[in-house]
Amino acid sequence: MFERMILTVFSILGLLNGAFFSIIFRKRKFYIPLALSLGISLAAAGFFLWYARGYDGLGSWSLSLGYVMCGIMVAEIIAVIPLFACTILSFFRRIRSIVRAGAVLFMVLAFGIGVYGAIDGNTREEVAHVDVYVDGLPPAFDGYKAAQMTDTHIGPYFRYTDLPAEIQRAWKEGAHVLFFTGDLIDDIRYMPETARTLSAFSGDFPDGIIYVWGNHEYYRGKGYIEEELEKTPVRILADDHTAIIRKGQVLYVAGVDYPWARGEAMKEEMDEMTEDAWQGIPSGAPVILLAHHSDFLDKGFKKGAILTLTGHTHGTQFGLFGKPLWTPFTYTRGAYSDGSHLGYVSRGDASWFPFRFSCERELVIFTLHRK
Repeated sequence: MFERMILTVFSILGLLNGAFFSIIFRKRKFYIPLALSLGISLAAAGFFLWYARGYDGLGSWSLSLGYVMCGIMVAEIIAVIPLFACTILSFFRRIRSIVRAGAVLFMVLAFGIGVYGAIDGNTREEVAHVDVYVDGLPPAFDGYKAAQMTDTHIGPYFRYTDLPAEIQRAWKEGAHVLFFTGDLIDDIRYMPETARTLSAFSGDFPDGIIYVWGNHEYYRGKGYIEEELEKTPVRILADDHTAIIRKGQVLYVAGVDYPWARGEAMKEEMDEMTEDAWQGIPSGAPVILLAHHSDFLDKGFKKGAILTLTGHTHGTQFGLFGKPLWTPFTYTRGAYSDGSHLGYVSRGDASWFPFRFSCERELVIFTLHRK
């Protein structure tokens, strides 16, 4: 179904952009630009889908070509509205030559943005450092460091062989614990190797690796992923909590599952998940809440969590000057606060589609401080 949807969407985009181009340049044989645009769009989408299935047996050339094809797909998306505008403007004879030059320039620019974003989005990563000042933080946790990883989507663009370096990056930053907030893997053929990596590196963190479910685990086969994770020291929290103890002092970590309801029912489901996760935690105790869906920031604020960590949004993967151009989520990227408590939405360590623009991948290191 996903493959049909991708092919259908890019068939429509290819036809639209080809039709706009034919009108702008008044091509009598309008079907030539139409067929060419459709062919390029389908070739890009087709390669994207084919590569996702067979990348493990291909050379490095395939990844380079994959970036180009992803760039074309992005260019098709970017181009459709401006080309439509150019089509309308092309009916004014006096500015037609300017409009045509603008259309060509824009197509070149869209392609450049697409390819640059695919390469840069998959290769460049920021290590973000966030200081968290907490009233009543137990002294033993002053200076405590937690790393957050999320949305690796292990597959053709972030491979299971990339995971060790990512985990080691967190270890080199001095993290005492690694929190993983969902969407670990898409290509579950490599779940055993992924589980072995998590087992091998879990001991590098004094308080181990703590994990909550994302939505893609459900898409790809949660039962199998859970079966493999249970062979590792990774602690899975699903509407539950655990305690980190240092020098007899306690920091609680609560984790919630991914909500599937919608509208008001979703709010109720999230409330129930959060309440279940808090069952047994002493009143007033310091708690870090882990979730995949960024709407859980509200729940963390309400419950008084000193820190709520989420992912899921990928920061929208597109923006300007480090800010998203649109915010389809209540909480989209970066730090948020209700005035007393902190929430953070990570841009993610990777993604299932490599394109990013002004929204780098990130590994986040949180340092707790007594206020």
